[in-house]
Amino acid sequence: MPIKVDNKTIAVNIGAVIVVILTITVPVLFAIHLAKKQGIEIEQAKVLSYAQDVLRRTDDTADQIASGIQKLKVSESGNPCSEANISIMREIDLGSSYIQAIGHVSGNVMDCSSLGKNLKDVDLGPVDLVSKRGAIIRTNVTLPITKNKQFIVVERDHYAAIIHKNLPIDASTPENGASLATFSASSNKILTSRGFINPAWLERIGSDESAIFLDDGYLVATLKSKKHLTGAIAAIPISFLNSRIDEFKKYMIPVGIIAGVVLAFAVLHLARQQLGIPTAIKVGLRKNEFFVEYQPVVNLKTGEWIGAEALIRWRRSDGTLIRPDLFIPIAEETGLIGLITERVIRLISEDLHDIFNKHPDFNVAINLSASDLQSPQISGRLSQLIRDAGAGPNNFIVEATERGFMNPDISGNIIQKIRENGIRVAVDDFGTGYSSLSYLESFELDFLKIDKSFVNTLGTDAPTSKVITHIINMANSLKMEMIAEGVETEAQAEFLRNHGVQFAQGWLFSKSISIVELERAIIKSKCRLADVDLKQANDNT
Repeated sequence: MPIKVDNKTIAVNIGAVIVVILTITVPVLFAIHLAKKQGIEIEQAKVLSYAQDVLRRTDDTADQIASGIQKLKVSESGNPCSEANISIMREIDLGSSYIQAIGHVSGNVMDCSSLGKNLKDVDLGPVDLVSKRGAIIRTNVTLPITKNKQFIVVERDHYAAIIHKNLPIDASTPENGASLATFSASSNKILTSRGFINPAWLERIGSDESAIFLDDGYLVATLKSKKHLTGAIAAIPISFLNSRIDEFKKYMIPVGIIAGVVLAFAVLHLARQQLGIPTAIKVGLRKNEFFVEYQPVVNLKTGEWIGAEALIRWRRSDGTLIRPDLFIPIAEETGLIGLITERVIRLISEDLHDIFNKHPDFNVAINLSASDLQSPQISGRLSQLIRDAGAGPNNFIVEATERGFMNPDISGNIIQKIRENGIRVAVDDFGTGYSSLSYLESFELDFLKIDKSFVNTLGTDAPTSKVITHIINMANSLKMEMIAEGVETEAQAEFLRNHGVQFAQGWLFSKSISIVELERAIIKSKCRLADVDLKQANDNT
């Protein structure tokens, strides 16, 4: 006989497989993304540092040139080539780290310099560019004393400084393929360069002071000087960036795989739990692992314990306590919630007979699921409960969340039959689900339970802190009594009491307790109330 597999199991298995694939794939993809991101950041920082080094050298060179020329202008006394002025030229030459020589220019000819006769009457050649600040620049000057080398000559006010063309870009770079250059910011022309430099890169910086970008197989950084009309370029081949990314991938992809595998195991474990819980519920029902505790409901004005909410609990045979928020949703999804409701009814029928005999005004609330309110059998089960528990009118309340009222044609008839048995009806967790005034007006309902999420916002600046007053006003207009859930502080209780909320439950009054503890607490509550009444009577007399 073939084994039948229900749709829920198939869906969970398919979902688990998809999630497992994602939990392995996503961390790996994220690791690759992170490796690429870190690789780019490191290489960008590196190429930027190269450009900054070149710019620093360029600025220092420009500073020394400006200082030297200014010194010569101040010292000259009508004869720029006097022995005194040439002596000053030599001092400038010897005292600077970037200037190779400095002298006076007439036209294109250097008529005297710090090198004396070795650099006299030398034709410097045509001008290549003039900056916006008036600096005259020649970028490819050869001198008689070193014919195989080229120099840059910067002239201002007829004084010119000679520098080695490659000195500003003589920066140390670990990569042999790194390219460096200086440029004129006023004309966007390359002054000196090493390696491949694309002139179009100068257009990418525009009016900005810096730019980092990928172009033409290179990672490029361009910087402009804040003091002078010059700038620097540094570029490294994209292959360096790719190598850096691959290096990070070697470390990060294994980490991503490990993280993915760990997540996959967690997903599989959770999936097995999800598949195993329905079976475990059936076993738990068979082994009587489920039991009921009672959360007291208190009259806010008098402090008397007037009722309790019956809450299902599940302790496995090994002592593990399973949270209701874990097994109740699964029981609803798998159609087992009806069996749990039946078990609650049976357990409280055994618990409450003595309670109602001794305290006929006490009431107990039972939670019904949305599917319970669609079941024709539920009213009959509740009728049997009334008989078995020896209950009278108003001893029982049924609570249902807003989702239970979404099919009024069916649930309306069932609620009417429930009320005919003397059982009152409460809307549970109001405001957290499918809130609608229409069902409140169309059903005969007795209580509105204010969800603890709204109670928790009392006295805070949370956006929902004002909602509770609207709920209270609405309940009053519909003539429904109110029960506030999750009351934990006296300030919350005081607010609710002052705003006309009749009843409350929460840890301020008591946690959920056993039937034995409940019986004792009811007696103590009545004794306290009697003592208060006696004291008030004595005070009045």
